[in-house]
Amino acid sequence: MSEPKKDSREELEQSAIMLEQILEVMPDDLFTLRALYETSLKLEHPEKAFETLARLDDQARAAQNVDMIDFIINQYNSIAEGSSEVQGRIMRLEEVKNVLDLMGPDGDASSPVAAQPAAAAFADGGGDGGGGGGGNARMEAEMALAWDLFQDEQLSQEEYSNVLHDLTEMSSHAMGVPVTVLHILHDRQFGRMERLLTHLCQKNEVPIMVLSQFEDNEEIGQQLPLEFMSRNGAIPFAHVGDDLLLGVLNPMDKELLAEVKTLCGRQCHPYLVAPEDYDQQLEKIKLAVA
Repeated sequence: MSEPKKDSREELEQSAIMLEQILEVMPDDLFTLRALYETSLKLEHPEKAFETLARLDDQARAAQNVDMIDFIINQYNSIAEGSSEVQGRIMRLEEVKNVLDLMGPDGDASSPVAAQPAAAAFADGGGDGGGGGGGNARMEAEMALAWDLFQDEQLSQEEYSNVLHDLTEMSSHAMGVPVTVLHILHDRQFGRMERLLTHLCQKNEVPIMVLSQFEDNEEIGQQLPLEFMSRNGAIPFAHVGDDLLLGVLNPMDKELLAEVKTLCGRQCHPYLVAPEDYDQQLEKIKLAVA
């Protein structure tokens, strides 16, 4: 494998440092662990890469994340074929997959066949996979979005590192608007925002919407708590029948949509909005509430 170019290597090293700092705060975050693993591979640090992959293995089993388990099995098969430790880890991962298959899509482990293997398979996983709700869940979703944009070459290595840095810094402060990847890019005067929004729209099959096109939507916006909209990237702007139309800043965050549906008791349909558009609408709602 050829050495990365000097500038590129320095950016990768900075990314690795940033990812390590994030893991000090969120040690169980799957996407950060995967990003650190792949960065270590690019830096040609095989021991660090394997150590990180093993951590990702433990957390993915604990979180019962099938997609990540598939990724880890593929990586084990490619980097250390024949190793007894790796083969043992692959066997445990495949046991977990089999259990999850028995559970089915709804996670029903009530039958004796599914419940007993589940207890054994997850016993050595440890942790909770960083799957807690609230702010931590939002941070994980934004980390995942940043990683996805980097993998899709919508962000450069330097831009990705800057986003991670800002997410970490801003999440520790009380903000009047959500802490999101799109807000960070907007504040950093990201020059390819329109292209990036179009990419998100096409990849996630979520239409782009301009909230200012809708009149008198401040009252509709009050169907969610103001604090919720100030902390999470979801804001109602219209309704069709009993259903709500929802402006979102992260179309990948399916858990947020589920939370909104629970809060308002209605079916919600997401539309991607620009961060400045979101902030303007949120300010209108704050004024209407006041």
